[in-house]
Amino acid sequence: MSNTVILYSHGGPITELDTNYFDDLGASEYHEVYVHQANTINPSIMTGLKENLSFERAKRESEVSVDILERVARYFKAQGKTVYLVGHSLGAFIIPRLLTRDASIVDKVVIAAGRLDIPQVVWQGFRDREPYRFTNGITPVRATLPEEIPADQLGTAYAGLRLQAALGYHRYTEELIGRDLSSVLYVYGLLDEAVGRLTVAEKSFLGERGARVVESAGGHGSMLDDGSPSKESIKDFLGLTAG
Repeated sequence: MSNTVILYSHGGPITELDTNYFDDLGASEYHEVYVHQANTINPSIMTGLKENLSFERAKRESEVSVDILERVARYFKAQGKTVYLVGHSLGAFIIPRLLTRDASIVDKVVIAAGRLDIPQVVWQGFRDREPYRFTNGITPVRATLPEEIPADQLGTAYAGLRLQAALGYHRYTEELIGRDLSSVLYVYGLLDEAVGRLTVAEKSFLGERGARVVESAGGHGSMLDDGSPSKESIKDFLGLTAG
């Protein structure tokens, strides 16, 4: 087994751990570990509480997701492993929260399709069960939940919005002040429709703390697309075999 472990924090929130989410990275030469989130260990947070999931409860559950990730990372470091951490979408909001606790907890970090300071109107909209999207990766606009969501699953979708708000309300350009981010590769989509592109201020904040910032020309998942230069940047950063 490889001495290098990659911990994955996938997008969502969803109710089952998706152990195929990062398959396209082609990292099988390493020991790959998909890490649970509170909502995948205890799906009733979403499927049981539904629209009754309060914002305060959602914040507590989000901290549980961070706790889980921290415990897994520390477990493998205690085994003498080289540990890399990769997160996309929701995972890209969980990881910065972990870095506020200990920015040196792992050896390398890839954060893809997240935000340091998502606009207040967006996270407050999610808190109030109002979806938002970004036009051209810049302008947040009110949206609607997908029509294909059955009526009896709307409550679960509303709970998901609350969980997103519980991570999105953090202001990481404040919470990560004083942290060394030189182990971080931050990849964002220029046309990200889900969370928007990084602002100049967010990019400057990352760069000033040693992080490497890479732009993907497409949307929310474009940095994981085959042939994407940003995907190759991720693979190169992680020392993965080309191809």
